[in-house]
Amino acid sequence: MLSLVLDSANKELLVALFKDNKKLDETRYEAWQRQSEFMLPELDKILKKNNVEPKSISEIVVTLGPGSYTGVRIALTIAKIYAYTLNIPCYAISSLQVLENPSKPSICLENARSGRSYVGVYDGKKVIVKDTIWSNGEVLKYISEHKDYALCGDLLYLDLIGERNDISSNLMFLKGEENKVENIFSLKAVYLKD
Repeated sequence: MLSLVLDSANKELLVALFKDNKKLDETRYEAWQRQSEFMLPELDKILKKNNVEPKSISEIVVTLGPGSYTGVRIALTIAKIYAYTLNIPCYAISSLQVLENPSKPSICLENARSGRSYVGVYDGKKVIVKDTIWSNGEVLKYISEHKDYALCGDLLYLDLIGERNDISSNLMFLKGEENKVENIFSLKAVYLKD
């Protein structure tokens, strides 16, 4: 089974291919505010490089936010088109949860701007704090109270170093019936901002 994995919710662009849950290939790099230019060409490159016809893809696994308004929509739109046209399953997973260290409790963060952070706290597939927005002060207080948790994400905006984990493998690990999209037309991005 061939799985196509996509993420463009934040600063990075990610396109990966898995065969029977093993990573075949991956493209991942920072493309802040340029994902719309690069996502389709990178998808085309990775398919050609691995001699994969789009019609042979068995499923799509994608992040659904929170994150950049435009960034979230890019990968999600491509996933919806592929799922619909190929009539294949689509799995949509939090763009925060995919940042986690699956071997220990993780505080996953992204910059929500204006002194705020997108926050989600997880322990493997268990959600400890559902995706939300906190002030950066609330985030730093929570971190100080949970020193044994992994800090995950691009945390330079908080003057912290976060783990950079394997997002594509996390997407495949988190994929499950609870994330399966029943109606591709009802799949919507999660923004959390007003």
